[in-house]
Amino acid sequence: MSNVYELLLRHPTLFTANTTILGSEARFPAGWVDLLKQEQVHVATPDLQTAEAYQTALSADRVQFGVPDIAAMSGRKVIILWPKAKAAGQALVSMLGHVTDNCYIVAANDAGGKSIGNAVKPFAESSTKIDSARHCSLWNVQLSKTDQAPNWLRFASSFKAGDLSFMTLPGVFGHGKLDRGTALLLEHVPAPAHGKLLDLGCGSGVIGLTMKARCNALDVTLTDVDAMALRSTELNSARLALETSIAASDGLKSVEGRFDYIFSNPPFHQGKRTDYEFAARLFQDAKRHLNRGGQLWIVANRHLAYEEWATEAFQNAKVMVQAEGFKLICASDGALL
Repeated sequence: MSNVYELLLRHPTLFTANTTILGSEARFPAGWVDLLKQEQVHVATPDLQTAEAYQTALSADRVQFGVPDIAAMSGRKVIILWPKAKAAGQALVSMLGHVTDNCYIVAANDAGGKSIGNAVKPFAESSTKIDSARHCSLWNVQLSKTDQAPNWLRFASSFKAGDLSFMTLPGVFGHGKLDRGTALLLEHVPAPAHGKLLDLGCGSGVIGLTMKARCNALDVTLTDVDAMALRSTELNSARLALETSIAASDGLKSVEGRFDYIFSNPPFHQGKRTDYEFAARLFQDAKRHLNRGGQLWIVANRHLAYEEWATEAFQNAKVMVQAEGFKLICASDGALL
């Protein structure tokens, strides 16, 4: 269960039918969902896992999955669950100043909770810590008024990957830069000549879109759990004039059909701890989404023994390249390169 929700439960008067919880956290303590249901609170989240967790308990009209619609929060009491990426939180606070006078922000202390006041200072008239418990902090922020209409593109960053230019919205993996693991994959793995390719956990779409640009005959699908990533991918696909399929999915959970190639640079951090869940599920689930002889390509941090899991799930698995602190693992029930 989440400590930020436990801290918020100490302040039941914050919750009314005019309250929006804005952020991502799918682990609920006892009493949390009952309170939101009773007070008819709204939830807005860019995280599919969080949206699905709430949708089992709240009516569909009170749970919004997607890029947060700041304009829709005009006049509402907004409680922000501070995101892992500071830039994403600052973008939210900056844009909220166009539609409301104040907001509440809650965060774990080891995820920036103690320094919220400094983080929002450029966009706030004042900020006050109103509670601290369960290793979390709750702040009330009086927002600076802004005449700039909310627009996420104002906070986008761009970078180059080979000859292609990509942009990312704040909070997306690799925001404003090409990460080393993805660069290693693109350098050493040529685009397949044909077939169906899945970019799983696509971020801004760098892997799948680069493969498509290198070989237009590929049928490319890109998925992610994060709406900000999906919007970044949609924008990049349009900018590069590359026709692809883009969909929300928690891992392979909502993916249909089979592929000749699955590429993924999976996350291995959850806050400050190492998180193996995504990769563990991926090796177990990938086989039912691969055609005969299909290949799973994984980017892994050098210290993670993913090849052991790959060997348990597939007939063949091998570290194909190792450099820059990363390794590329190819797994298949057919022959490897």
